[in-house]
Amino acid sequence: MDKVMTPRFPEPLIIGRAPRLRSAPGPLTTANRAGPDTELDGADLDGLVIRGASVRGDYHRYDGMPRQDAMAIRMLGESHVLLAVADGLGSREMSHFGAVEACRAALDEYPASLLDGFETRSDPVAYFTAVADSMIYQAKNENVEVAQMATTLTVAVIDAQGQQGSRLCQIMRVGDSTAMLLHRGVWVSCFVEDDNQPLASSATYALPDDAARVEVTTCVLSPGDLLLLCTDGLAKPMAGQAVREQLADWWGQGTPPSLAEFLWQFSFRVKSHDDDRTAICVWGV
Repeated sequence: MDKVMTPRFPEPLIIGRAPRLRSAPGPLTTANRAGPDTELDGADLDGLVIRGASVRGDYHRYDGMPRQDAMAIRMLGESHVLLAVADGLGSREMSHFGAVEACRAALDEYPASLLDGFETRSDPVAYFTAVADSMIYQAKNENVEVAQMATTLTVAVIDAQGQQGSRLCQIMRVGDSTAMLLHRGVWVSCFVEDDNQPLASSATYALPDDAARVEVTTCVLSPGDLLLLCTDGLAKPMAGQAVREQLADWWGQGTPPSLAEFLWQFSFRVKSHDDDRTAICVWGV
C-alpha cells in the first residue's frame, strides 16, 4: 500500500505582530510536582460539546518553569457537569500545585445542595471554604508552605439535562479568572465587574486565604451559544478586538472543533502575551 502523504500541521496563528519567543515546549521543568506542558480534554454529550486546554506560556517554556494553570472537566452524577479553571499566582513557588489541588477539591467538595441553586450567599462561601481547607490539608501532607500554593479558581456547574435545549449555568470564582458568553457573535462577560476593571492589574484575590471573597453569577446557555471559562492568559489578549473577532469566528459558527483543531486554535500567539493559558469552552447544540 502506498504511503499517504499529508501536509504538516501549521504553526499556531499569529495575530498582530510576531512575538519575540518561539512557540516550542523548551526545556523540561525540574519543579517539584510540575504537570505536563500541555493538557487537553473534552466531551461530546447530549446537547453539549466541551473542549478544554491548558498550555504553558512561552515565557515559562523558555525559562523551564512549570505550567501554573490547571483545569478539570467532570460529571456530577448524571445530571450536571462541573468545570474548573485555576491560575496559580506567578510569585508563589508551589502555585502550580495549588492550582491542581484547587481543581481537584472543586469536584470533591461540591455539595449536592448547590445543584438546586444558591439559597444564600453563605452556600458558595461554605463551598469555597471547603475547597480551601482541602488545599491546606494537602499542603500539610506534602510539607508545602500554604502561602506558596496561592491560586485563583473559577467553577461552573451546568445542568446537562436542561429543558428545551437551554441550560442553567452556576458560576463562582475567587480571583481574576473569568467566564464569558459568546451569543450571536458577541462576547459578553458573565461577571459584570470585569467590564469595569483594568486587566493590567497584577493584584488578585486567591485561595486558600480569600474563600470568603467568592463572587457568584448565573447565565443561561442556549443552543448556538458558547460558555467560556478562562484564566487571564486568555482573558488579557481577548481585550484586543482582533483576538475577540478571531475566536468568535472560530468558535461561534458551525460545528464545534475537534480536540486537535481546538488545541491549534487555542495556541494562537500575540506579542507581549506569553503567560500560561487555560480555557474550557462549552457549546450548546
